[in-house]
Amino acid sequence: MYRFFTVTLITLLTAACTSAPQPPVAGESLPACGSFPNCVNSENGQGSASIAPIAATPTQWQALKDWLANRPDWSVETVQPNFLQAVATTPTMGYKDDVQLRYDASAQQVHVRSSSRLGIGDMGANRARVEQLRNHVSAQPR
Repeated sequence: MYRFFTVTLITLLTAACTSAPQPPVAGESLPACGSFPNCVNSENGQGSASIAPIAATPTQWQALKDWLANRPDWSVETVQPNFLQAVATTPTMGYKDDVQLRYDASAQQVHVRSSSRLGIGDMGANRARVEQLRNHVSAQPR
């Protein structure tokens, strides 16, 4: 019984491992979340994966990009005028989570996708991360 449980657990954890998502082609939305509850997405999220985009002026968008570039627990992988892709490292266990931000200048909002690379669930870490970003942006001058 113990062996079955161990093999099942290892299989589930391995199956739930993902790699970094590809940046969207210009003009396209962020990639949808997968079938596991370890992702939130303001463009393609459904049900528990859905989250509201972040309201931001162009000045706030630039301030957000600058802030993330200087965070010790974030590694910015791709930065473009209206897109940023980064890896956030969780403080306790050092898990790597992927974050994509796409700025829609006409709507003055940041669409966000935050997903865990490891595990079936995220214990609310991705949603909390987006809310941290939202709080930071709202504290910036418009």
